[in-house]
Amino acid sequence: MANQKGGVAKTTTAAYLGAALARLNKYVLVVDSDPQCNLSYSLELDEAQQEFTLENNLATIYESGQSSEDCLLRIRDNLTLIAGSSDLVMTEITLDSNPHSLAQEPERMLRNALTPFKHRFDYTIIDCPPSQGMLTLNALVAADYVIIPTLASVISLTGLERMLEQIHEIVNGDMALNPELKLLGVLLTRFRRDRNAEVEMEEKLRAAPEEFHVFKTVIPDRSQFGLLG
Repeated sequence: MANQKGGVAKTTTAAYLGAALARLNKYVLVVDSDPQCNLSYSLELDEAQQEFTLENNLATIYESGQSSEDCLLRIRDNLTLIAGSSDLVMTEITLDSNPHSLAQEPERMLRNALTPFKHRFDYTIIDCPPSQGMLTLNALVAADYVIIPTLASVISLTGLERMLEQIHEIVNGDMALNPELKLLGVLLTRFRRDRNAEVEMEEKLRAAPEEFHVFKTVIPDRSQFGLLG
């Protein structure tokens, strides 16, 4: 789940999609790659689980080379978490300023950490921070597919365009860090059909099939739920 713009429901989408797949008896790993740790908080960890994540999280994998196996936290049947940490702020600074101090291929650190789980989980869902920095780059290099949640607004469209440019560079750029990466689709979130501007933006996005697929499913704004009854 990636979009350099915040507030587009990346975390909510990651959490609910992971939970839904787990209920369908799929083995799901969710990875919280956002220093805000909202995905981890949304899973309502108990005190013991919170204590576990203080020493076993994505930042410790990046910073100290801790085994990703040691950072797996079982939330419930079929659903497992690698928690985020506020320390990811410093991790990204290090990755940006002195990347080779952490690894020879710093952009592939997350990919390497998740490789042992390739056949262990049916789905791995990575929640990215609202930026195009090294944490997001690592997620896109590790991923097979990317979903871009977005609002139906002009400002969000700018963020979408920047994400498309980053994906294109990762797939087709000089370094081609992940030529197999595919855009699974764009997901409209917090959508209100009673707002003409949003309906018009939806139509505009759906009229560009040669660039990307817009999911048929649209996630409505919570404030509109009362209008649906």
